Amino acid sequence: MQFGGLVIACSVMLLSLTGCGGNSDQPELGQVTGTITLDGKPLTGVAVVFQPEKGRPAHGKTDAEGKYDLIYIRDTRGAKIGLNRVEIAPSEGEDDPTENIQDPDSIPAQRPTKSGKPKVPAKYNIKSELEANVQPGENNFDFELKS
Repeated sequence: MQFGGLVIACSVMLLSLTGCGGNSDQPELGQVTGTITLDGKPLTGVAVVFQPEKGRPAHGKTDAEGKYDLIYIRDTRGAKIGLNRVEIAPSEGEDDPTENIQDPDSIPAQRPTKSGKPKVPAKYNIKSELEANVQPGENNFDFELKS
């Protein structure tokens, strides 16, 4: 009987320890959404990155209306609270003329070269001057970019 009581006591103690989970290393996040336009027109399919002074950046991609919703990690929405540098850049693989071709025989033997001119001016991406101060709760940051 004493052995059974000891086993039950140990089981309860182990179960209570596994439920504690400890401290999470995830910082406090604010939910971030918004719209991005270039010269008054929605920017479709561009990457949006909020880079905090320290820590993991949050990422998103604009839809057909230029709207975005940031993801911090996997299925966790949001961005780190505080001042973030904002980068808006064309997505990888953009301007691929063969992307939606159904008939492989119609693909040109040589792909045309890209225009070389980025869709988004450098002052909004690699040399971004954009910033956003993310607060707890819901945040909406619209960016109206100019060529």
